[in-house]
Amino acid sequence: MRTRVAGLVAGFDRDYGTYAEQIVVAAADVAAVPDGLDLIATTTVPLNGLAAAQAVDLLGDAPAEAARLLVTGAAGAVGANVAVLARERGWQATGLARTGDEEFVRGLGADFTTRAEPGWDAVVDPAQLNDQAVKLVRDGGAYVGLRPGLEPPAERGISVTSVVTASDRIRLADLLTSAAAGELPAHVHAVVPLDQAAEAHRATAKGGLRGRYIICP
Repeated sequence: MRTRVAGLVAGFDRDYGTYAEQIVVAAADVAAVPDGLDLIATTTVPLNGLAAAQAVDLLGDAPAEAARLLVTGAAGAVGANVAVLARERGWQATGLARTGDEEFVRGLGADFTTRAEPGWDAVVDPAQLNDQAVKLVRDGGAYVGLRPGLEPPAERGISVTSVVTASDRIRLADLLTSAAAGELPAHVHAVVPLDQAAEAHRATAKGGLRGRYIICP
């Protein structure tokens, strides 16, 4: 009997990629996919979910009286996961997104805004607003980005860190269980063949997508 699994192949220090019909991955880097979770939707979970979970880990538990968290790009694949997972650590998440995304963001259990003012206790920045996002953090607050090595400079006593998304089969198993239960968003924008990969990358770079392109060889 075959076991359905999902995993993350991270980093660039390897001579193979995941755009293939078959790939060999270390057993330590994969987790079983729960029954009832569609495999296409499952493919959105390892990268998006682990990046979000590890970003929230960098924040840690929300301090008492200082739990206001702004999530940029909250309607996007990583941002939506952050908005959900941050609540588990006591953060009061508000999603920064476009007007048309309000219903979706509020459906995640977060508050919503299209224009944020400074003064947030923490900002997680999937939208990569960088310097603009740091300016929204109060003195002594926290900023978490998703582009290691390209973080904005720290200022005003703000903690500035970035996620280096890594494989974590135990955490991934929990994320897959949450996705199967409908507690964690696993949205697919479109499924495209391999020969449309370049177009999918260009569309993703423009931003504004709620889900991921899934490439099926």
